[in-house]
Amino acid sequence: MDCKEIEVYLSGYLDGELTQQEAQRVELHLETCSVCRQVLTELATTQEAARNMEFRQPDKQEWKNMENTILENISRGFGWLILVVWSITTVCYAFFQYAVSPSEPLFQKILVFGIFVGIALLFFSVLCRRIRESRTDRYKGVQQ
Repeated sequence: MDCKEIEVYLSGYLDGELTQQEAQRVELHLETCSVCRQVLTELATTQEAARNMEFRQPDKQEWKNMENTILENISRGFGWLILVVWSITTVCYAFFQYAVSPSEPLFQKILVFGIFVGIALLFFSVLCRRIRESRTDRYKGVQQ
């Protein structure tokens, strides 16, 4: 096997995830190839550094500083409210214009009406479920 093929197996070899046959191939190649031995050494060094790395946990004050401010929460809520009301109004107006249009056949109007009612009912059912589940959400208010 050449170096390109062996490089694919080096990480698995280092982790001990290769089959016995694959591991023997890698070991035989490593005996003769100094470049692949150097790559394996670098991989081992990187792996060891990653294992020994420690992450600093923010203290409680830093967590609190990351929370959204009241102004951000209110503006986000109003933004969503305006977007939803605008969307519903636009769809209702378009549907009303289509429904009162005398040029469209009745069957086509019923099909379009069915699509809108189906989508509205699905949206409403998902919304009701989300509201009901938000009352008992175990992770609501989790800070860390």
